[in-house]
Amino acid sequence: MPYRLPIRGTANAPKFDGTTDNLAEFIDAYEQLTDEAGLQGLDRIKGIIRYLARDDQELWGGMPEAAVDDYSAFLDEVKVMYPGWDGKRRYALADLRAIAREYANKPMPSCTELSSYLRAFRKVMQPLIDEDRIGKAER
Repeated sequence: MPYRLPIRGTANAPKFDGTTDNLAEFIDAYEQLTDEAGLQGLDRIKGIIRYLARDDQELWGGMPEAAVDDYSAFLDEVKVMYPGWDGKRRYALADLRAIAREYANKPMPSCTELSSYLRAFRKVMQPLIDEDRIGKAER
C-alpha cells in the first residue's frame, strides 16, 4: 500500500505558522514525509502548498516557480520571502534597540520580568555578535 501524506491540520501533518522562525522546521518535516512518499517535482510543490494557511497558499501558489517542475527552484524563491529563515542575518541593531525601548518603561519588580527581558535581549544580541554586526560599544 502506498504511503499517504497526513491530512492538513491533523496531528502528524507539518505545520507552518507563517513566520520565519518556523520555516526551516516546516520544510524539514514536509520533506521527510515526501521522501517517504516518493513525491517529486510539481507534486511536491502542490503538496507543500496544501499544508499552508489560505493567505500563504495564495502567496506561494501564485509564484511562477509553483507551476514549474523544479521543487528546489520553488523553495529557493520561498526562502527569499523569509529573510533569516536559516538563522543567519535575522536581526539588526534596530531590533536590539526596539527591545531595549520596549522594556525601558516596564517595571521589573521580580526576577521573572528581568529574566524575560534578558532572554529577549540575548536572543537578538547573540546572533549580532556572532556575525560581527555589533561592536563592543553597542553591547
